[in-house]
Amino acid sequence: MKISYLSEPELEFGAGERHIDIRYGLMQGGPLDKDNDNAPKLIRLGVVGTAETIDGVLKWLDQCARVGVIAKKSRLSNLFPAFPGYARGGCFESAITWSDQTRRAIPSGRIETIAKQSEYSAIADATDLFFDEMRALEEVARIDVFIVALPEILLHLDSEEEEDEESTEVDEQATRAEMRLNFRRMLKAKSMKLKAPIQIVLPATYGAKVKRGVRKENPLRGEEKRALQDEATRAWNLFTALYYKAGGIPWRITRQSADLQNCFIGVSFYQNMAADTLKTSIAQVFNERGEGIIVRGAPVTLTKKDRQPHLARDDAAQLITSSIKAFRDFHRHSPARVVLHKSSSYGTDELEGFKEAISTANVELSDLLWIDRSRTRLFRDGIYPPLRGTLLTLDEHEHILYTRGSVDFFGTYPGLYVPAPKWLRLAKTEQPIDILASEILALTKLNWNKTQFDGSEPITLHAARHVGEILKYVPDGDSIKPRYSFYM
Repeated sequence: MKISYLSEPELEFGAGERHIDIRYGLMQGGPLDKDNDNAPKLIRLGVVGTAETIDGVLKWLDQCARVGVIAKKSRLSNLFPAFPGYARGGCFESAITWSDQTRRAIPSGRIETIAKQSEYSAIADATDLFFDEMRALEEVARIDVFIVALPEILLHLDSEEEEDEESTEVDEQATRAEMRLNFRRMLKAKSMKLKAPIQIVLPATYGAKVKRGVRKENPLRGEEKRALQDEATRAWNLFTALYYKAGGIPWRITRQSADLQNCFIGVSFYQNMAADTLKTSIAQVFNERGEGIIVRGAPVTLTKKDRQPHLARDDAAQLITSSIKAFRDFHRHSPARVVLHKSSSYGTDELEGFKEAISTANVELSDLLWIDRSRTRLFRDGIYPPLRGTLLTLDEHEHILYTRGSVDFFGTYPGLYVPAPKWLRLAKTEQPIDILASEILALTKLNWNKTQFDGSEPITLHAARHVGEILKYVPDGDSIKPRYSFYM
């Protein structure tokens, strides 16, 4: 066994600025594409909610954009930086706008009627109501991002969880719970028919006092209280998400001019709403800029001998062939290297199918890894967990990587629970483990909903979890949006 430490990967921002922290990188260099003519210099918002929630979210957005948000009082200044505002001439070099024509207020009576229904009917009817209002807006105005200002009375329909340390593969109890309808996921699935992505905003985000507090019911663990982030962090996260959803590129993984053009693919499976054993494969395809493309593949059936899903050889080959083609069509060039992350083990036929497709596409270099949650823990002297970037090598093929942990730049461990490291198992690789693990650390920073850089999962698998949760609501014959911004 061998223990080593990997330095925190830097990200690249505008003007070639590099920094390990997303927020400081944006303040010093601005977004990566700020000098690009296609960057979103003005983001047109369409806002749907009640008169009260629309007024609340727009006042907060306007306040944050014009004057910024002061930093939380804390000795951990690097963990809680102030939000500098959002306007032309500011660090984002972008502004937001809306008008009376891009607002649709839903009468409170209609919301109250929906809230009195059974959970199943309430979610279905609320989804249809908000979708119809957004579609009506799209017919009369150009919208870059929709804001769904959810009223307090409907909060029980929204059960989205913050990113945690759970594995992307769910157990049977979790699977049964996930079969319950979910408003957020159903609305995003239905919104595939719109031209612009959506951003759901809860009352607590813009400081509205919620009578029921910030308690959320988790069907697996009962009701639990989730701590609300400080206001500056909420502003950082929301405005960064708006920039990305409007087509911007806030940052990317650093690369030298001589580096290879990498194609990062995450392969996972999701269960359909019928709650049977059938699962469908999906691939999330990313480049160093975090520009994501979603590819849906063939279904698989679980067997009694192996409860983990595996693709047949031809289906595995077709999924990767489609992923590389999507990468080529979107970026107008072929990748020189494919990095494949899978959230479950590689079946023999499946692995051969993946390798065959990569070879047929004339991609010479490839690295195939299985990334799972590890039950192995390391302990260090002091009160803080091991450092993020700690790598334990068990043997040539198995390694333990702390993607969450104590962070020197923050001066603390920013998490709430004991961090669970990732178990890296190498199915077929060419690069050394330190490069592969450093890439995984960097890919945890391509979560556009979060500007604190201590993410648990690489974007390949983080996206897999969220995309699958939404696609289960999309019938197999329906088309899906290829851009990841519609799923986040």
